[in-house]
Amino acid sequence: MPKKDVSKISEVLEGKLYPLILFAVLYGLLFVNYIDISSSGLDYGYHLWLVLLYFFPFVAFSIFNLKNWKLTLGLGFIASLMNDVFYNFLRYLIGFHISLSSYYNHWLLPQSVPLFNLNLGFVIIPVTSWMMAFSIYIRIAVTYVLLKD
Repeated sequence: MPKKDVSKISEVLEGKLYPLILFAVLYGLLFVNYIDISSSGLDYGYHLWLVLLYFFPFVAFSIFNLKNWKLTLGLGFIASLMNDVFYNFLRYLIGFHISLSSYYNHWLLPQSVPLFNLNLGFVIIPVTSWMMAFSIYIRIAVTYVLLKD
């Protein structure tokens, strides 16, 4: 029987998808949201820095074996979804006065309501509700495709 062509890192990751997904959920939900809540007043390139933060703990999977790029992207997308979907919910839990129905209405239901300015440092993009909703649903679908194997 021919032996599979897998690197050491892939062998280590074999059968570990669910714990990695759980880590990505907790990382995005707790760590990224904590950083985002406590430093959201930063300006220059803030959202670019945040995107790098989503993927940072998972990049090593692809550095050691480029065949793990789907895993790196999928786990980073999970962390980003935890931040985008639960950011204001967590702010509400720690005492900020926020209308969660308005938040989820604007975040998850496509509308033309302006939400925030996406500051990438080299460009600032006004983000509307439909853009955010579309990006959330696309990331869910892409994450499923990337991690289903």
